[in-house]
Amino acid sequence: MSTIEAMPRTFRLYEELERGEKGQLSDQSVSYGLDNTTDNSFTNWNGTIVGPPNTVFDNRIYFVSISCGPQYPAVAM
Repeated sequence: MSTIEAMPRTFRLYEELERGEKGQLSDQSVSYGLDNTTDNSFTNWNGTIVGPPNTVFDNRIYFVSISCGPQYPAVAM
């Protein structure tokens, strides 16, 4: 029986960073990136969410802080 090894944390986060920076997300009302571009540990991120149109959240921008722990994505913080 073969075993499938998980992708290393930094590789996974690097792929996610590229998708966020290059606009390759399926939902264009969401964006994210590293809080500090020199953070080689890919730990601290920031993001924005634009409120959906025709709701009470329309024309609002929400800012979020995201921390990816050392065991991401296997273990949530």
